[in-house]
Amino acid sequence: MKLLFSLVMMLPLLFPLVPKSSGKNDRPDGPSTSYEFSYNSTMMYPITYYKVSRDETGAVRIGYLLDHDHEVTVIPGPEDIFERIDKAVADYKLHKLKNSYWPRMQILDGYGWHAYIRFQKRGISSGGSNAWPPKKIYAGISSINNYIKSVIDASSEEDVLFRQDYQEYRK
Repeated sequence: MKLLFSLVMMLPLLFPLVPKSSGKNDRPDGPSTSYEFSYNSTMMYPITYYKVSRDETGAVRIGYLLDHDHEVTVIPGPEDIFERIDKAVADYKLHKLKNSYWPRMQILDGYGWHAYIRFQKRGISSGGSNAWPPKKIYAGISSINNYIKSVIDASSEEDVLFRQDYQEYRK
């Protein structure tokens, strides 16, 4: 019995990198209407920021910021991007993301991330500080981000609709 108690007490030491998590997301209802992702360090501006939404005319727009830049660049997005986001949400079961993830040990520096997918009804919100969800689920966020990045990489300066300071853009 004493040995079993000792082993149970040592479990956190054996698995210090397994993150803690809390909260849950309900299954989304209807198609997605916006997507936002940020990856941050301790700097003022994110390392990476993506926002996919529709403007007041209904046109798809991708706003992005890379490498701690202070300006968000906005370009047109493909009309099927929300269908691709919905497919990733379904294929990777992104509603299983917890609301927050954090390490089992105290870390005072490092990286954080946040993803928010809005649907006609409900949304999926998740984020972490120095911790991420299981690889199979996070692969869904990565697949969405990789697609967005491929659209950005294929764009040119002529595609840029406008640039705006990150703080102003986020209002």
